[in-house]
Amino acid sequence: MSAASRRLPAALLCLAALATVAASCDGGGPGGASGGPGGTPSQSASSIFDKPSVTVAVKKGQPGFNTRSGEEYEYAGFETDLLNALADDVGFKKYTHDIPSLRREDILLDQGADLVIATYTITDARDEKIDFTAPYMKTYQGILVQKGDSEIKKLKDVDGKRVCSASGSTSDPGSVEGEQAQKSIRETLGQNVKPGFRKDYKTCVKELADGNFDAVWTDRLVLEGFAHQKPYEDHVKVVEDIKIDKQQYYGIGIREKHGADCRRLNRSLKKFLDTRWRMTFQQHFPDLDEGDFEQRYKPSDPEFENYRATSCGAK
Repeated sequence: MSAASRRLPAALLCLAALATVAASCDGGGPGGASGGPGGTPSQSASSIFDKPSVTVAVKKGQPGFNTRSGEEYEYAGFETDLLNALADDVGFKKYTHDIPSLRREDILLDQGADLVIATYTITDARDEKIDFTAPYMKTYQGILVQKGDSEIKKLKDVDGKRVCSASGSTSDPGSVEGEQAQKSIRETLGQNVKPGFRKDYKTCVKELADGNFDAVWTDRLVLEGFAHQKPYEDHVKVVEDIKIDKQQYYGIGIREKHGADCRRLNRSLKKFLDTRWRMTFQQHFPDLDEGDFEQRYKPSDPEFENYRATSCGAK
Protein backbone atom coordinates (compact mmCIF):
# COMPACT_ATOMS: atom_id res chain seq x y z
CA MET A 1 0.00 0.00 0.00
CA SER A 2 1.41 3.45 -0.90
CA ALA A 3 1.72 6.31 1.57
CA ALA A 4 -1.03 8.15 -0.28
CA SER A 5 -3.34 5.12 0.06
CA ARG A 6 -2.64 4.89 3.76
CA ARG A 7 -3.55 8.58 4.20
CA LEU A 8 -6.95 8.20 2.45
CA PRO A 9 -8.88 6.47 5.27
CA ALA A 10 -7.64 9.07 7.73
CA ALA A 11 -8.88 11.87 5.48
CA LEU A 12 -12.29 10.23 5.18
CA LEU A 13 -12.52 9.93 8.96
CA CYS A 14 -11.80 13.64 9.30
CA LEU A 15 -14.52 14.48 6.79
CA ALA A 16 -16.99 12.26 8.65
CA ALA A 17 -16.14 13.96 11.92
CA LEU A 18 -16.66 17.40 10.38
CA ALA A 19 -20.05 16.31 9.01
CA THR A 20 -21.11 15.09 12.46
CA VAL A 21 -20.14 18.40 14.06
CA ALA A 22 -22.01 20.34 11.36
CA ALA A 23 -25.11 18.21 11.88
CA SER A 24 -24.94 18.83 15.63
CA CYS A 25 -24.66 22.59 15.13
CA ASP A 26 -27.57 22.52 12.69
CA GLY A 27 -29.84 20.76 15.15
CA GLY A 28 -29.75 17.39 13.41
CA GLY A 29 -31.74 18.30 10.29
CA PRO A 30 -35.49 18.87 9.91
CA GLY A 31 -36.42 17.30 13.23
CA GLY A 32 -33.89 19.27 15.26
CA ALA A 33 -34.06 22.52 17.17
CA SER A 34 -33.24 24.57 14.09
CA GLY A 35 -35.30 22.81 11.47
CA GLY A 36 -36.82 25.94 9.98
CA PRO A 37 -36.00 27.15 6.48
CA GLY A 38 -32.82 29.14 6.08
CA GLY A 39 -31.45 27.85 9.38
CA THR A 40 -33.96 29.85 11.46
CA PRO A 41 -35.04 28.23 14.74
CA SER A 42 -38.21 26.16 14.52
CA GLN A 43 -41.00 26.96 16.98
CA SER A 44 -42.08 23.35 17.41
CA ALA A 45 -40.22 21.17 19.89
CA SER A 46 -42.54 18.27 19.14
CA SER A 47 -45.78 17.81 17.25
CA ILE A 48 -49.04 17.50 19.14
CA PHE A 49 -50.30 15.44 16.21
CA ASP A 50 -47.84 12.66 17.06
CA LYS A 51 -49.68 12.01 20.34
CA PRO A 52 -52.08 9.02 20.60
CA SER A 53 -54.91 11.56 20.82
CA VAL A 54 -55.15 15.34 20.61
CA THR A 55 -57.14 16.92 23.45
CA VAL A 56 -59.50 19.59 22.14
CA ALA A 57 -61.41 21.96 24.42
CA VAL A 58 -64.87 22.95 23.14
CA LYS A 59 -67.93 24.77 24.46
CA LYS A 60 -71.16 22.84 24.59
CA GLY A 61 -74.56 24.46 24.91
CA GLN A 62 -74.05 26.89 21.99
CA PRO A 63 -76.67 26.08 19.33
CA GLY A 64 -75.27 26.02 15.83
CA PHE A 65 -71.69 25.73 17.07
CA ASN A 66 -71.74 22.91 19.61
CA THR A 67 -74.49 21.08 21.45
CA ARG A 68 -74.69 17.60 22.95
CA SER A 69 -77.66 15.37 22.19
CA GLY A 70 -78.75 11.93 21.06
CA GLU A 71 -78.59 8.60 22.79
CA GLU A 72 -74.81 8.76 23.13
CA TYR A 73 -74.86 12.45 24.08
CA GLU A 74 -72.45 13.37 21.29
CA TYR A 75 -71.37 16.81 20.18
CA ALA A 76 -72.94 18.29 17.06
CA GLY A 77 -72.57 21.66 15.34
CA PHE A 78 -70.42 23.76 13.03
CA GLU A 79 -67.32 23.57 15.22
CA THR A 80 -67.74 19.83 15.69
CA ASP A 81 -67.82 19.34 11.92
CA LEU A 82 -64.84 21.66 11.54
CA LEU A 83 -62.86 19.64 14.09
CA ASN A 84 -63.76 16.37 12.37
CA ALA A 85 -62.65 17.76 8.99
CA LEU A 86 -59.32 18.94 10.42
CA ALA A 87 -58.71 15.62 12.16
CA ASP A 88 -59.33 13.73 8.91
CA ASP A 89 -57.16 16.05 6.83
CA VAL A 90 -54.22 16.43 9.23
CA GLY A 91 -54.52 12.85 10.47
CA PHE A 92 -55.00 12.85 14.23
CA LYS A 93 -57.29 11.22 16.75
CA LYS A 94 -59.17 13.58 19.04
CA TYR A 95 -60.53 13.69 22.56
CA THR A 96 -62.94 16.54 23.37
CA HIS A 97 -64.13 18.04 26.61
CA ASP A 98 -66.18 21.07 27.58
CA ILE A 99 -64.82 24.32 29.05
CA PRO A 100 -66.28 27.76 29.90
CA SER A 101 -65.05 30.89 28.12
CA LEU A 102 -63.09 31.94 31.19
CA ARG A 103 -60.85 28.86 31.05
CA ARG A 104 -59.72 28.92 27.42
CA GLU A 105 -56.26 30.43 27.87
CA ASP A 106 -55.62 28.65 31.16
CA ILE A 107 -56.37 25.19 29.82
CA LEU A 108 -53.82 25.68 27.04
CA LEU A 109 -51.17 27.13 29.34
CA ASP A 110 -51.71 24.34 31.88
CA GLN A 111 -51.52 21.76 29.08
CA GLY A 112 -55.01 20.52 29.89
CA ALA A 113 -55.79 20.78 26.16
CA ASP A 114 -53.76 20.90 22.97
CA LEU A 115 -56.28 22.94 20.96
CA VAL A 116 -59.26 25.16 21.75
CA ILE A 117 -62.10 25.36 19.21
CA ALA A 118 -64.76 27.29 21.09
CA THR A 119 -65.97 30.51 19.39
CA TYR A 120 -62.54 31.85 20.37
CA THR A 121 -62.10 35.45 19.20
CA ILE A 122 -58.60 36.39 18.08
CA THR A 123 -57.44 39.37 20.18
CA ASP A 124 -54.07 40.99 20.87
CA ALA A 125 -54.41 40.37 24.61
CA ARG A 126 -54.98 36.65 24.12
CA ASP A 127 -52.31 36.43 21.45
CA GLU A 128 -49.74 37.52 24.03
CA LYS A 129 -50.38 34.30 25.98
CA ILE A 130 -51.17 31.71 23.33
CA ASP A 131 -51.12 31.42 19.52
CA PHE A 132 -54.01 31.47 17.07
CA THR A 133 -54.58 30.07 13.62
CA ALA A 134 -56.12 32.17 10.88
CA PRO A 135 -59.93 32.58 11.27
CA TYR A 136 -62.76 30.31 10.16
CA MET A 137 -65.68 32.58 11.13
CA LYS A 138 -66.45 36.28 11.55
CA THR A 139 -69.38 38.11 13.10
CA TYR A 140 -70.37 41.44 14.57
CA GLN A 141 -71.74 41.68 18.10
CA GLY A 142 -75.42 42.02 18.87
CA ILE A 143 -78.18 41.99 21.46
CA LEU A 144 -80.66 39.27 22.42
CA VAL A 145 -83.93 40.17 24.18
CA GLN A 146 -87.14 38.48 25.25
CA LYS A 147 -89.50 37.59 22.40
CA GLY A 148 -92.11 40.15 23.43
CA ASP A 149 -89.69 43.00 24.15
CA SER A 150 -90.68 46.23 22.35
CA GLU A 151 -88.46 48.67 24.25
CA ILE A 152 -85.00 47.74 22.99
CA LYS A 153 -84.84 48.59 19.27
CA LYS A 154 -81.63 50.60 18.96
CA LEU A 155 -78.29 50.52 20.77
CA LYS A 156 -79.21 53.62 22.80
CA ASP A 157 -82.16 51.70 24.26
CA VAL A 158 -79.80 49.30 26.03
CA ASP A 159 -78.35 52.02 28.28
CA GLY A 160 -79.58 51.51 31.83
CA LYS A 161 -80.71 47.91 31.21
CA ARG A 162 -79.60 44.71 32.95
CA VAL A 163 -77.31 42.95 30.47
CA CYS A 164 -75.77 39.51 30.76
CA SER A 165 -72.64 38.12 29.12
CA ALA A 166 -70.17 35.28 29.73
CA SER A 167 -67.17 35.70 32.00
CA GLY A 168 -63.93 35.75 30.05
CA SER A 169 -65.59 36.75 26.78
CA THR A 170 -64.71 39.85 24.77
CA SER A 171 -67.81 41.46 26.34
CA ASP A 172 -66.25 41.12 29.82
CA PRO A 173 -64.01 44.03 30.92
CA GLY A 174 -62.11 41.50 33.02
CA SER A 175 -60.91 39.82 29.82
CA VAL A 176 -58.47 42.67 29.12
CA GLU A 177 -55.78 44.49 31.08
CA GLY A 178 -55.56 48.23 31.42
CA GLU A 179 -58.12 50.70 32.75
CA GLN A 180 -58.77 52.34 29.39
CA ALA A 181 -59.44 49.02 27.61
CA GLN A 182 -61.78 47.90 30.40
CA LYS A 183 -63.59 51.24 30.33
CA SER A 184 -64.07 50.96 26.57
CA ILE A 185 -65.83 47.59 26.94
CA ARG A 186 -67.98 48.83 29.84
CA GLU A 187 -69.18 51.84 27.88
CA THR A 188 -69.87 50.04 24.58
CA LEU A 189 -73.56 49.66 25.44
CA GLY A 190 -73.86 52.84 27.50
CA GLN A 191 -72.49 54.26 30.74
CA ASN A 192 -75.52 53.21 32.78
CA VAL A 193 -75.74 49.56 31.74
CA LYS A 194 -76.06 47.14 34.65
CA PRO A 195 -73.78 44.24 33.64
CA GLY A 196 -73.91 40.71 34.96
CA PHE A 197 -71.62 37.83 34.07
CA ARG A 198 -72.32 34.12 34.07
CA LYS A 199 -70.22 31.05 33.27
CA ASP A 200 -71.72 30.63 29.78
CA TYR A 201 -74.26 32.09 27.36
CA LYS A 202 -76.70 29.26 27.91
CA THR A 203 -77.10 30.43 31.52
CA CYS A 204 -77.47 34.04 30.35
CA VAL A 205 -80.22 33.10 27.88
CA LYS A 206 -82.10 31.08 30.49
CA GLU A 207 -81.99 33.99 32.93
CA LEU A 208 -83.09 36.38 30.18
CA ALA A 209 -86.12 34.17 29.51
CA ASP A 210 -86.85 34.11 33.26
CA GLY A 211 -86.73 37.91 33.47
CA ASN A 212 -83.51 38.23 35.49
CA PHE A 213 -81.93 40.24 32.67
CA ASP A 214 -83.22 42.60 29.98
CA ALA A 215 -80.71 41.54 27.33
CA VAL A 216 -77.77 39.30 26.48
CA TRP A 217 -74.75 40.81 24.75
CA THR A 218 -72.20 38.88 22.69
CA ASP A 219 -71.36 37.90 19.12
CA ARG A 220 -74.43 38.09 16.93
CA LEU A 221 -73.93 34.66 15.38
CA VAL A 222 -73.86 33.06 18.85
CA LEU A 223 -77.12 34.86 19.65
CA GLU A 224 -78.69 33.81 16.34
CA GLY A 225 -77.97 30.21 17.27
CA PHE A 226 -80.09 30.54 20.41
CA ALA A 227 -82.81 32.56 18.68
CA HIS A 228 -83.39 29.93 15.98
CA GLN A 229 -83.20 26.66 17.88
CA LYS A 230 -85.40 25.01 20.47
CA PRO A 231 -86.07 25.39 23.32
CA TYR A 232 -84.94 29.02 23.13
CA GLU A 233 -86.58 30.23 19.91
CA ASP A 234 -90.00 30.58 21.56
CA HIS A 235 -88.63 32.90 24.24
CA VAL A 236 -85.91 35.14 22.74
CA LYS A 237 -85.03 37.11 19.60
CA VAL A 238 -82.08 39.02 18.16
CA VAL A 239 -82.65 42.77 17.80
CA GLU A 240 -82.36 43.26 14.05
CA ASP A 241 -81.26 46.89 14.00
CA ILE A 242 -78.44 46.56 16.53
CA LYS A 243 -75.05 45.73 15.06
CA ILE A 244 -72.27 46.67 17.42
CA ASP A 245 -69.33 47.79 15.28
CA LYS A 246 -66.74 45.42 16.71
CA GLN A 247 -66.22 42.51 14.35
CA GLN A 248 -65.00 39.25 15.87
CA TYR A 249 -62.86 36.65 14.09
CA TYR A 250 -62.80 33.10 15.47
CA GLY A 251 -59.56 31.13 15.33
CA ILE A 252 -58.21 27.95 16.87
CA GLY A 253 -56.15 28.42 20.02
CA ILE A 254 -52.89 26.49 20.40
CA ARG A 255 -49.97 26.70 22.84
CA GLU A 256 -46.94 28.71 21.81
CA LYS A 257 -43.88 26.95 20.33
CA HIS A 258 -46.02 24.76 18.10
CA GLY A 259 -45.69 26.89 14.99
CA ALA A 260 -45.39 23.97 12.56
CA ASP A 261 -48.58 22.36 13.92
CA CYS A 262 -50.37 25.69 13.75
CA ARG A 263 -49.37 26.20 10.12
CA ARG A 264 -50.62 22.70 9.26
CA LEU A 265 -53.98 23.70 10.74
CA ASN A 266 -53.95 26.88 8.67
CA ARG A 267 -53.55 24.87 5.48
CA SER A 268 -56.42 22.59 6.47
CA LEU A 269 -58.59 25.55 7.49
CA LYS A 270 -58.11 27.14 4.08
CA LYS A 271 -59.13 23.89 2.41
CA PHE A 272 -62.22 23.73 4.66
CA LEU A 273 -63.21 27.32 3.83
CA ASP A 274 -62.81 26.66 0.11
CA THR A 275 -64.68 23.35 -0.04
CA ARG A 276 -66.89 22.73 3.01
CA TRP A 277 -67.60 25.98 4.84
CA ARG A 278 -70.78 26.90 2.93
CA MET A 279 -72.37 23.46 3.25
CA THR A 280 -71.50 23.20 6.94
CA PHE A 281 -72.89 26.66 7.72
CA GLN A 282 -76.12 25.92 5.87
CA GLN A 283 -76.56 22.71 7.85
CA HIS A 284 -76.15 24.25 11.29
CA PHE A 285 -77.51 27.77 10.71
CA PRO A 286 -80.34 27.05 8.23
CA ASP A 287 -82.31 30.17 9.17
CA LEU A 288 -79.38 32.39 8.21
CA ASP A 289 -78.89 30.76 4.79
CA GLU A 290 -80.02 33.68 2.67
CA GLY A 291 -78.67 36.73 0.92
CA ASP A 292 -75.02 37.57 1.48
CA PHE A 293 -74.52 35.25 4.47
CA GLU A 294 -71.05 34.25 3.27
CA GLN A 295 -69.96 37.88 3.14
CA ARG A 296 -71.29 38.39 6.66
CA TYR A 297 -69.88 35.29 8.35
CA LYS A 298 -67.13 33.71 6.24
CA PRO A 299 -63.64 35.28 6.30
CA SER A 300 -62.77 36.47 2.81
CA ASP A 301 -59.55 35.32 1.15
CA PRO A 302 -57.78 38.65 1.91
CA GLU A 303 -58.98 38.54 5.53
CA PHE A 304 -57.79 34.98 5.94
CA GLU A 305 -54.40 35.76 4.44
CA ASN A 306 -53.97 38.92 6.53
CA TYR A 307 -54.56 36.93 9.70
CA ARG A 308 -52.45 34.02 8.49
CA ALA A 309 -49.48 36.39 8.06
CA THR A 310 -49.51 37.19 11.80
CA SER A 311 -50.79 33.84 13.09
CA CYS A 312 -48.92 30.94 14.70
CA GLY A 313 -46.54 33.14 16.66
CA ALA A 314 -45.50 35.25 13.68
CA LYS A 315 -46.89 38.45 15.19
